Amino acid sequence: MDRKEDTRKKIQLGGLFVKAGLDHMHPKDAYILYGMLIDCKRALEKKPELREKWAFMGKELLMG
Repeated sequence: MDRKEDTRKKIQLGGLFVKAGLDHMHPKDAYILYGMLIDCKRALEKKPELREKWAFMGKELLMG
């Protein structure tokens, strides 16, 4: 992946944190966000059906 694409991807992912209302957190608390993401990843590995639930919820919130 070239640098431009990588930068764009990171900006888009950061935008999701803003939309989710998590942008109030200080960068020194990044470990909390990282832990949340790892917890979600593990939950998805145990219950793949969560993907569908989260996709539906995310689409509704982003489109609505």
